[in-house]
Amino acid sequence: MNLSKSRIIIALVVVVAAAIGVFLLSSRNRADAGIGEPRYKEMKVERGTFREIVTANGVVRPIDRVEIKSKASGQIEELAVEVGDFVRKGDLIARLDQKDERAAVKQAEADFDIARAELIQAQRAFDRLDQLFKDRLISEEERDQIELRLAVANGNLVRATTTLERARERFAESVVRAPVDGVILQKYVEEGQIIASGVSNVSGGTPIVDIADMRNVHIEAGIDEIDIGKIHIGQPARVVAEAYPMLKFKGKIVRIAPEARIEQNVTLFNVIIEVENTEGKLKSGMNASIEITIVEKENILLAPAVALQLPPDAKPSSRERMVLLKQGDRFTPHTVTIGLSNFKNAEIVSGLEEGSIIGAPMASRLIEENERMENRIRDSRGFGATGGSRSQ
Repeated sequence: MNLSKSRIIIALVVVVAAAIGVFLLSSRNRADAGIGEPRYKEMKVERGTFREIVTANGVVRPIDRVEIKSKASGQIEELAVEVGDFVRKGDLIARLDQKDERAAVKQAEADFDIARAELIQAQRAFDRLDQLFKDRLISEEERDQIELRLAVANGNLVRATTTLERARERFAESVVRAPVDGVILQKYVEEGQIIASGVSNVSGGTPIVDIADMRNVHIEAGIDEIDIGKIHIGQPARVVAEAYPMLKFKGKIVRIAPEARIEQNVTLFNVIIEVENTEGKLKSGMNASIEITIVEKENILLAPAVALQLPPDAKPSSRERMVLLKQGDRFTPHTVTIGLSNFKNAEIVSGLEEGSIIGAPMASRLIEENERMENRIRDSRGFGATGGSRSQ
């Protein structure tokens, strides 16, 4: 499809070039022969801004979307958030039924207190008998027995401490808190529902909510391979959401896909634009249009491209062009030098002044037909959904 488009455009440009060349030659012959001027359209050379823009449509996505699960299994006793709520790190998301965990903590605390008391008692007994052993009032065997009792008591306390810590961890895990600041994008469960642990369950556990920080968002857009060579990371972009057609959001390109994808027979590269969204107007999933300025040059002389023609003896890379310059009541061929150019306008570097009147031949209608053909090609190839490049 790209090849067909290129052939159509090349054919149209060749026809236009031939028609304009014939027109200019005819104009010179008519001027030399004193024949009346041919039909033309007067156009003015004016100062303006030359801008080439690549456009595309994209979708708003959060930069980081976090799926929240519980480390513990159980029944949801309290669900503290709704979709759209803003939460800060540490805020309560959900609380599971804690009866079993609370009882386990109390039992572990009691076992810890007993183990600690036994260790204190064993330590005192050892200190007393150790002194008796030093005074040679008891045997070494008796001393070893009390030392063993002390070691067992110490081990029991270590085990009780570990059990208490784990019981407290399980109790804490029955409370789910926000790991990051963000907006609740989706809620998967309701109060009373029994959920599975995201740690111990082989299925990965039950998701509770999705959270995303929407203060900065990404716009995912597909750029046609024809334009991707003009795009680079760090390039500024303007974004307009369909929901807010009068607002323009500033963004910049942060990522360009290394591999293309095919959509409706069009080769596209995914480009990610990061946009500041402090007011939260841009929502996940919103459609947006993107404009990426490739070239912009202000306050320069511009002439309509349809009025410019490459001289017959010039190389294709030449910056010289021929125009029909109005001098008095007549139009005469005139040579100018151009800079930036596209199908619509060309920068005039020398040869014309602001306000100069030049003539465009009626063959320029072929340019209009070419533009209409490009639009039809773009629509047929899905450019209504993916965009393209245009100039101003």
